Amino acid sequence: MAYRNPLPVAVALQPVYDTKGTALVVITRTVAPARGGIALPGGYIDDREDWRQAVVRELKEETGIDAAGRDVRLVDAMSSPDGHLLLFGLLPERPAEGLPPSAATDETEGWHLLRRPEELAFPLHTVAVRAWFEGRY
Repeated sequence: MAYRNPLPVAVALQPVYDTKGTALVVITRTVAPARGGIALPGGYIDDREDWRQAVVRELKEETGIDAAGRDVRLVDAMSSPDGHLLLFGLLPERPAEGLPPSAATDETEGWHLLRRPEELAFPLHTVAVRAWFEGRY
């Protein structure tokens, strides 16, 4: 597979709440890089695709969770050492009970909830998760 514009990456921060509190949706990757690692849903922005649409498309592809591009708010933009630009889009908090069941996809083992900051498969995802849990987003 080849990408015409492989540097911009759209990453979804989807907060959810349940009786245990508020958490973020994360996935377990089944593809390289970072196969087997925990990450935020995200991926390359398609050629001529709006970054907000890329956030909701990646969220849907990797978790089955639907969202609207108009609801995505840019909360951070970071550059990785390898030259990738990551755009972190925050979606409105929603109830966990309204989410589809976690299921394997072409790129993930499914989704689960991250209830506290921890090291993720990608360092900039870790930075963004910490910022969200610290209330900076």
